[in-house]
Amino acid sequence: MSQANSELEEAAAATPQAFWLEQLEQGSSYTRWVFDEMRPYLGRAILEVGCGHGTYTKYLAERAERVVALDIDESFVAAARRATQGAKNVQVRCADATTEAFDTGFDTAIMLDVLEHIEQQQEMLKKLHAVLKPGGSVIVKVPAFSWLFGAMDRAVGHHRRYTRASLSSALCDAGFVAPKVWYFNAASIPGWWLNGVVLGRETPPSGQLSMFERVLPIVRAVDRVAKPFVGLSMFGVASR
Repeated sequence: MSQANSELEEAAAATPQAFWLEQLEQGSSYTRWVFDEMRPYLGRAILEVGCGHGTYTKYLAERAERVVALDIDESFVAAARRATQGAKNVQVRCADATTEAFDTGFDTAIMLDVLEHIEQQQEMLKKLHAVLKPGGSVIVKVPAFSWLFGAMDRAVGHHRRYTRASLSSALCDAGFVAPKVWYFNAASIPGWWLNGVVLGRETPPSGQLSMFERVLPIVRAVDRVAKPFVGLSMFGVASR
């Protein structure tokens, strides 16, 4: 077993959430793909809710004039601060986003794989609406399709998976307008279904994740065709 795979297995033994954050840190091609999807909608002042280990925060810091990143877990915040060390335009805070009094005047508010963890999602979306400048945008990435809900969702604390209609409705009900919703990462659906729904695993074998990173150019090519129809996840962008 390689050192990288050993580290992933140790993270999984701690918590499934830590496992996925470690996987994100090592999957640089995947994280760049996610960043490329949201890049056109980013403003100069960004609020990131649920920053984890700062995997995306460091990319945001390269583009924005100001980034405020929040996470509820102190160990994640410490890791995010290390990841963005030296970036004077980044402030990382340990805070519960559901109760925190946010600053205002942001151009963009981001939640990547966070909204599904929040039971009272409408209150959270309304808070994000309030922190944005007029014309500002919210960007969310969420899991798609309730039939894919399984052991891996439960292990990381997901309350739900989404359809295009349910995500659009949630954004509109919070006061956002002109939602744009699209699917993402169709090629990962079979692996998620097999591991989480059929086999009841809380995390996939680390070898599968290593393979996914190696074939990502093919995965991205598949997504260009599948994006309007199907995906393991969805992006949603809407304006205040």
